[in-house]
Amino acid sequence: MRRADKFMIVSVALVSSILIACAGCGKKPVETSASSTTTTTTIATITTTTTTAATLPVYSGPLETSETVEMTWTETTVANGEVTLYAHVSAGNFLRIRRGPGTNYDIAGTLTRGQSVVVVASTNNGWYKTQDGFYVSGEYVKASQPT
Repeated sequence: MRRADKFMIVSVALVSSILIACAGCGKKPVETSASSTTTTTTIATITTTTTTAATLPVYSGPLETSETVEMTWTETTVANGEVTLYAHVSAGNFLRIRRGPGTNYDIAGTLTRGQSVVVVASTNNGWYKTQDGFYVSGEYVKASQPT
């Protein structure tokens, strides 16, 4: 239950108990023989404020900028269409899989030491394209499993 809802319930209960107490206090209207008098009394004025919580969208990923840098590279299909390579990184480190052939591209995932990846092409700047369309650095993948 929201805090504003709890406040509203407590306020209504408080005002109701005040009204009941005043109504039951035994006060009788004033009677006169010549004329009648009507008295209006305001016991309490309640002002409630409802606050609507704004829901902000969750955004993940890089922010778009007006400075777009176009990068091009050349890809060459690997022998037999695909090759399995293995991540050669130090124990405890991960090999980052990127969305393009370079460290300036977003990280799409990671490989652990010895994990295999199937590559389908190599680029002119030393990166391999995976069968999923992402890229790994050729510096850290080899045809043999690490020992």
